[in-house]
Amino acid sequence: MARRFVATLTEPKQQMLSSAYHHGEKRALRRRAHAILLSDQGHTIGQISEILQVRRDAVSRWLKQWEAAGLDGLIDKPRSGRTPVLDYNDHRRLQ
Repeated sequence: MARRFVATLTEPKQQMLSSAYHHGEKRALRRRAHAILLSDQGHTIGQISEILQVRRDAVSRWLKQWEAAGLDGLIDKPRSGRTPVLDYNDHRRLQ
């Protein structure tokens, strides 16, 4: 299992992942896109986990999510929680 790689990426998929890696809003998405790109370059799950400082099972899960759903599989799903007190405009004014 440690030598598992993603299927060879097409040029459009490489560009999409590279864009997500360099310009993604969320750190988690950037990290996951980086993992897929590293796998495409031939890095093993163990090497990727060391580079990104994450557990091997996390990298393995990301590879499976990528293969099952593409980029959508790497994006965190909305979670339940408290509704924000500030709306978007209030938040922007504070920044």
